[in-house]
Amino acid sequence: MTHYEMTEKLAEKLNVSLEEAKEALEACDWEMLDAALMLEKKHGAANQEAYSTAAETEEERSERERARERRRGIVNSLGDLLRSAITLGNRNRFEVRRGDEVLLEMPVLVLVLLMLFAFWVCLPLLVIGLFAGFRYSFSGAELGRESVNNAMNKAAEAVEKVKEEVTGEH
Repeated sequence: MTHYEMTEKLAEKLNVSLEEAKEALEACDWEMLDAALMLEKKHGAANQEAYSTAAETEEERSERERARERRRGIVNSLGDLLRSAITLGNRNRFEVRRGDEVLLEMPVLVLVLLMLFAFWVCLPLLVIGLFAGFRYSFSGAELGRESVNNAMNKAAEAVEKVKEEVTGEH
């Protein structure tokens, strides 16, 4: 901001002349806040309706409150979403089977966290497990549906076909 713009802004906010605003800014080494405080002290009660550095307008206060409420609403929505995702992840289970025997069972939330933080370890292990004859499935109210587990079985069957082609067995 140029010195002229600063002078205009200060004069407008404090309802003083451009000359008086410029003198205050020069006296305060062009520090806007210091100049405003100096002019407020100088004019005191004579300039009650003018801009005050200490008090914010009702409009500014209500805008700040609206912004705070919007942020609070977003945080609450994200919290609700996270809470429901954790609940869903804990109610449903991921199972690793070989034949009819369940070798490993864990909450889906644990699987998701493992995939997030150890993706390059977990994914190869899951693929190698398919080649070793392991089958994966989900159980629970939301993920234990036949369609989800059918997709898992189709992936296992595709791996079996690839395995048969590679080894030449039929």
